[in-house]
Amino acid sequence: MASVTMDTVIRASRLITPDDDLSPGWVGVRGGQIEAVGLGAGPADVPAVELGPLTLVPGFVDVHVHGGGGFSLMTRREEDVLRYARWVPATGVTSFLATICADSVEIGRECLDLVTGLDSAGAPGAEILGVNLEGPFVSPDRLGALPGSWAIPPDLDVFGGFLAAARGKLRLMTIAPELQGAGEVIDAAIRSGVRVSVGHSDAGFDDASGAFAAGASHVTHAFNAMRPLHHRDPGVIGAALQADDVTVEIIADGVHLHPATIEMLVRAFGPSRVALVTDAVAPAGLDAGSFRIGGREARLDGGRIKLPDGTIAGSAATMDGLLRNVVEWGCAPLADAVRMLSAVPAAIAGCGDCKGRIAAGYDADLVALTPGLEVACAWVRGEQVFRAA
Repeated sequence: MASVTMDTVIRASRLITPDDDLSPGWVGVRGGQIEAVGLGAGPADVPAVELGPLTLVPGFVDVHVHGGGGFSLMTRREEDVLRYARWVPATGVTSFLATICADSVEIGRECLDLVTGLDSAGAPGAEILGVNLEGPFVSPDRLGALPGSWAIPPDLDVFGGFLAAARGKLRLMTIAPELQGAGEVIDAAIRSGVRVSVGHSDAGFDDASGAFAAGASHVTHAFNAMRPLHHRDPGVIGAALQADDVTVEIIADGVHLHPATIEMLVRAFGPSRVALVTDAVAPAGLDAGSFRIGGREARLDGGRIKLPDGTIAGSAATMDGLLRNVVEWGCAPLADAVRMLSAVPAAIAGCGDCKGRIAAGYDADLVALTPGLEVACAWVRGEQVFRAA
C-alpha cells in the first residue's frame, strides 16, 4: 500500500494487534482509520510519531461501567457523561457501553434517553458505543448493590419502552432467566438485536442452559450476584462453560474475585471468551469518594466501594489497572490480557468489525503503554485524546 495515502505513521518497539505481536511495529493512519500495519520501521516519507520503548495496543473497550473520575453515567446530566468520556482515555479506554441501573423504570428510561441522545463522535474523548442495561428483570434475591426498587418481573411492554428510549443503541441487557416471563423478553431482545447477558440471577444449571440455548450469549460479572457454582449444581458458570459461544465478564480488581479464581476462569473459558470489565462507579480512579445508589450512600475506602451494610457496590477499578493485575498475578500473558480488554469486548458491543484490533480498515483507537503497563498516550479515531505528563 502506497505510503502517500497515510496521514501519520506511529512506530513502537512492540505492537500487539492482538492477532500478531510485532517487535518493532508500525501503524499507518489515515482519516481516523488504520490504513496499514507492519513489522519494522515502516514508511519513511510520512509524518511519524515515535513511541520509542512503548508498546502499542488496541484501545480498551469497557462494556460494563457505571462511571469513574468522579462522574456518573447513571445520570440525567449530559455534562456528567461527556466529562467521563474525556477523563477515561487516561485509563486506556477509547470506547465504552454506558451501563445503567436506576431507582425506577421511569428514571432508567430517562437515563437511556439522555445517553443515547448524545453524539460523542468527534468529541475529544472516548466514544460512547451504546448502552448496557443492568436489569431491571433480575432476581430480588441476587441484587448485589442494585436498588431493590429497580428489580421487577419481566414485562414485554417495559422492555419495549426501554428499546424505544435507546434509539437502537441498546447493545447489552442483563436478565435473570429463572424469572417467569424471562424467556419471552430474552426472545424479544435477541430479535431486536440486543445481546442478552445472564446475571443478578439465582438460576440453576437447567435454567441457565435453557437461556443460552435460546440465544443468551454473555454472563454479567462472573460469580458475583449469582448462585454459586456447586459440584451438584454447576449453575450459570457451569452452563456457560458448556455453551461454546458464551462470553463472561471478569472484574479483575482483587476485590470481586480472588486472583486464583480469575486464573481459573481464564483457563477454563480461554481468552477469546473473557471480557475484562471494570463495573466501575463514579469514585473509580480517585483516592476517595462516594455516590448514591437506591437512596443509599456507597463509599470508596481502601480500594473497595461498599454500601453501609458491607455489600460491594461496583468497583474502583480502571481498565489499565485490570491489565496490570492479570499480568502481574500470572493470570494471562500480555497479549491475552490485551485481547480480553479490546477484541472480545468490542465483539460483545457489536463493533468487532471496526474496533478492538490493530488492523487495516479498523478505527485508529490506540493505546501506548510504558514498560510498567501504565498508559502513556491514547488515540480515538486517530486523534490523540490523552498524553501523560
